[in-house]
Amino acid sequence: MIRSALTRDPLCGVSDHVADEVICRRGDSVEGCWLILSGQLEIRSDEQNVTFRGAGEMVGEQGLLHILSGKTAARTADIKASGPVRLLHVDAAFQDRLVDGPEKTAWILTLAGVVNMKLEQATKGRSQLRSSAGEHEMLLRRFADEDALGIVKMATSGQTRPAQRRRAIVYFGDIANLSLWSVDKDPTEVARHLRELATIQIDAVRKERGQVDKLIGEGAMAYWFIDTAERERREPPAVIKCAKSITEKASRYFDEHRLPLGIRIGLHAGDVSFGDFGADNRIAVTVLGATVNTAARYEQAKSPDLGSIRISPTLRDLLVRTGIDPATFRGPSKVIDKNSVEFDVYSI
Repeated sequence: MIRSALTRDPLCGVSDHVADEVICRRGDSVEGCWLILSGQLEIRSDEQNVTFRGAGEMVGEQGLLHILSGKTAARTADIKASGPVRLLHVDAAFQDRLVDGPEKTAWILTLAGVVNMKLEQATKGRSQLRSSAGEHEMLLRRFADEDALGIVKMATSGQTRPAQRRRAIVYFGDIANLSLWSVDKDPTEVARHLRELATIQIDAVRKERGQVDKLIGEGAMAYWFIDTAERERREPPAVIKCAKSITEKASRYFDEHRLPLGIRIGLHAGDVSFGDFGADNRIAVTVLGATVNTAARYEQAKSPDLGSIRISPTLRDLLVRTGIDPATFRGPSKVIDKNSVEFDVYSI
């Protein structure tokens, strides 16, 4: 019925267009719609939202529905040919020349059907975007935790946040004797063990609400912010619980696989600079400063008197204030670092 009406109406005609030829622009008044007979049209509502329509599809039909309802209508998108295109143009006056009754009803149902199909496609597209956004979020969480994740999200959207001065407990964990043990080992075997040992540390840190900063060779770096009264009360015991869990699980792993390895953990508390210290094309969210360097010194401390978990006097005092028994800690032991600087180390 509609096909015969289109055929008889002189206002409806076929036209050919070349690649990149503009069919209509945003803001143009609605004078009709188009049925794509062959080729493809590009519909761009803004610089990022682009849709393509091909043979057998109709474009511009929503404007005609506005006209049928007695409203004025303007184009909301730019439409141009993606290549050679043949179009059947349906003039807006066509619908006024239809016979009342079956013809007009069939035309309205046709336009409504096209709009409904596109709404279904848009709904499916939004669902796919939500799914994609969820996958994007999961991917980012594999590289950044909590506070750092927020800065990464800002960076990916082109925003920057000034570095913040914060107070934190910094963790360094390292696998002792690995370099010597791995000299004559298959790299695949070494990588497998490193992955398992990294998993032990990452899982324990996250379980106790810490934030993994990075993996460094066979080691890991993490931190807990303690810049509120509640965090300063809650986090230090959680850090010790985390460190104990890591040493216990790592020791069991070494025994099960007969590995002549050990683990060293260094912990210190103090002020840090927190932010994205990367470049224009490289995001690098981390904590920096003397506190970080000092925590690394405690992990690297060498003395037969030290246990696996090495703690600075600053953090030890903080732990005691939170209620941990001072007898928990061994020491202090006097240790001299590679720069011949002596410092006190408590350990567990």
